[in-house]
Amino acid sequence: MLRKPVGAFVLTAIVLAAASGCSWFQGEEEGLDIAAYDDRITEMYNESNRLKAELDAAETRIVQDCLEAQGFELHDPAEFESFVPTERETFVGGAPHEDFLPEVADAERRGFWHWTAVPGAQEAEPELYGEWLIEQEAFLTESFSAGFAEEMVQGMAGEETELDEFYLQEPEDQFAWYTAYAGEDWAAYQYPELTGAEEDGGDESFGAPRPEGCYLEMVEAVYGELTPVENEEDGFTDWIARPEAPAGDGQALHERYQERMDDSGAESDLLDCLDERGAAGWEFESGRLQVREYLVAAGELAVTDDGGSTDGPWPEIPAETPAVDDVAGWLAFERALAVDFAECGDASGYGEAADAAWAQAQLRYYLDIEDETYAWQEEMKGYLEQAQEVIGE
Repeated sequence: MLRKPVGAFVLTAIVLAAASGCSWFQGEEEGLDIAAYDDRITEMYNESNRLKAELDAAETRIVQDCLEAQGFELHDPAEFESFVPTERETFVGGAPHEDFLPEVADAERRGFWHWTAVPGAQEAEPELYGEWLIEQEAFLTESFSAGFAEEMVQGMAGEETELDEFYLQEPEDQFAWYTAYAGEDWAAYQYPELTGAEEDGGDESFGAPRPEGCYLEMVEAVYGELTPVENEEDGFTDWIARPEAPAGDGQALHERYQERMDDSGAESDLLDCLDERGAAGWEFESGRLQVREYLVAAGELAVTDDGGSTDGPWPEIPAETPAVDDVAGWLAFERALAVDFAECGDASGYGEAADAAWAQAQLRYYLDIEDETYAWQEEMKGYLEQAQEVIGE
């Protein structure tokens, strides 16, 4: 299959997935001056994404010019979608505690946003629900792209999206486009439904055949060649043209963060504060308190009659929880919990300690790959110049 580059440095998922183990670091590393590095590292981050966006646009222009020269006027928008995050004001972002430790004012107003999944939430709290949609769009835009974010939020809001004109064509016309785009074998493998055939899995190697057509013409003109790379995670063969941006060590990032949090003692202080408020039983796992998982379990309790377990690294769930469709009840339930967390985060010093630890860990993550990233950027600039020459021909 063709791999479309996805926004670099989406670190929150890396952190949540990183396995905790024995510490890689002996004692706390000396703290660095975040402000002294902020402009430089933020510019490095943004420049990588700018180059990706510009190359995506250039690739699209070259391929579409090739297709239009063959008489194709409509294009499948999905093949040209660019998943590049928007520009950041600082490289620091996506801290592990952001999903369970809101600001006090936010906690009082909207809880943890989990109530938005309750049936009827949009109708019951239209203004708050609209605020949640705006926040979701901002998050998705920062992590992926503005177009992707807008499409996802429209779905969350229950809005119908108009089907692109390309998909209203006859199947044979769509198949002809895909054939011109990346070759008949590739088209038949990816879209067997357009031919009336069933997907047979291709040859002995998993994944789509080597793409040809206009896509291959673009690759050879800009990058030189396609490289097959075995994807060990899903067993497929990926066809890579553009080298991906350097990625740092996600587990080292997690270890550095946790090392600083352990040294600070802030986790114990936060739990002590929650205990004093009658919420004994919370336990940290991989640097997080599983508030959202707790709320899911509490919701399950509201609809479960079989005595299934709702135990976890959290306090015992109250015997009586709001009804499954009680939006006001769940919002009040969340607000009370969120206020406890927010106020304890301030009183215990946990929020401040976590912000500092995360910034230090992220800075070292980027410093570790700084030289590699600058070298990759120079390589991408060369490819971009080549693409612009092709477009100008």
